[in-house]
Amino acid sequence: MSWALVLSAPVAELELLAARLFDEGALGVELQEPGQPLMPGTPPLPPEGGRCIAHFAWRDEALRAAAGLGRAEAPVEIADEDWSVAWRKQHRPLRVGPRSWVQPPWEDAPAAPGESRVVIDPGMAFGTGSHPTTALCLERVDQLLAEHAGADVLDVGTGSGIIALLAVKLGAGRVTGTENDPVALKAARSGAELNGIPDGRITWALADVDQLAGPPYQIVLANILLNTLVDLAPGIARKVAPGGRLILSGLLSDQARAAEEAYEAQGLVPSRRTERERWARVELSRG
Repeated sequence: MSWALVLSAPVAELELLAARLFDEGALGVELQEPGQPLMPGTPPLPPEGGRCIAHFAWRDEALRAAAGLGRAEAPVEIADEDWSVAWRKQHRPLRVGPRSWVQPPWEDAPAAPGESRVVIDPGMAFGTGSHPTTALCLERVDQLLAEHAGADVLDVGTGSGIIALLAVKLGAGRVTGTENDPVALKAARSGAELNGIPDGRITWALADVDQLAGPPYQIVLANILLNTLVDLAPGIARKVAPGGRLILSGLLSDQARAAEEAYEAQGLVPSRRTERERWARVELSRG
């Protein structure tokens, strides 16, 4: 038999919790998030929250992990399984745009000539491309860089760096990823190394967007929660160049209009909205 820790957390904290569980020795961590189909018999997710299921070989390891995280949940005994294998089955190559794929290190995507592949280690936890909001952003950055080859790209709240990494693979010019979490930024740097992207090709900034030097960007993306998008609206809007595009996600469908209004107040104009599995991507432009 093996053991699992089942921990609930706000959506915004799930990826950090997963990363900490790996640090505590988990063999694999499954994320269950709002909008994601759950297996029959799975309990519903808590309101405004999600769930991390971390797998351990031994009960004592799971108990130590819970204690290290300051959590009181007891580990659950489950049928014996090789989680190093089973966990990998959940992470397969995924087409994310007309010219782009995301893949784990152990399985190559069936990319055609001229298509790009970004390798993401799911063990890093901070964004693998499978969540609808991340997939919506990846799809749009692929489309925009086809229309505006060599455009500069800013990824606010970069997480694993997956959007910035894809932008480089698709030939973007200046690329910057910002974060306020040093653990996530470390994962992003590791992702760049895994993808063979030279040091310095992407500017990784542990900074607020207002602290970034240099001219504004032709493409700005922010895949973060609504309240943060609203709080950061003045700074993010200032980073959109004349004629540039702003892509916002991390939004439930019924939050899209509130995000648009926050950026309309900064002089940007809504241009399109796309929805997928109850999640939304909002696009605005600067004239």
